Amino acid sequence: MKIVLERIVAGHGVEGSEREVDIRPEADGFAVTLDGAERLAAGQIGEVTRALVDGRPVEASVRREGDTVVVEYHGRRYVYRIRDARAPKIARRRHEEEARGEIHAPMPGLVVEILTEVGESVEVGCPLVVIEAMKMQNALPAPLSGKVTVIAVKTGTAVESGALLITVTPDEA
Repeated sequence: MKIVLERIVAGHGVEGSEREVDIRPEADGFAVTLDGAERLAAGQIGEVTRALVDGRPVEASVRREGDTVVVEYHGRRYVYRIRDARAPKIARRRHEEEARGEIHAPMPGLVVEILTEVGESVEVGCPLVVIEAMKMQNALPAPLSGKVTVIAVKTGTAVESGALLITVTPDEA
């Protein structure tokens, strides 16, 4: 999967620096090519990512916040926007899904954990379902505050990209 990251500086919009990243599954981890330099990464992906990069231990936080990727490494915070030829269409579709309170699978994968149940009240951003794709686990958050009304999958279910996972109905105003 090839993507381009644009660095964002708080209060200044896009900084103008871009980094091309190519990520491929490889053995027990990933081959990550960043700006033409290939690195092998293997480790635990989660709230804190612990990996071996070219055999050296690295610890960082890498997470998605809306349409951005936030990397915290050695006490510094780096915010990137993913740029992709499909980005406008994907962003529009994601916005429409979030407005309806729906969580869809961002890519083909396996449902490894459901963190909620029908009828439960949830807050926006609260993780509701964990999907594993390409050996990485992604916790997908509630798109809005409300009650969980539909859980369309079960733990262990293989899903295709775009499959409906969970629906949250907004609280009455």
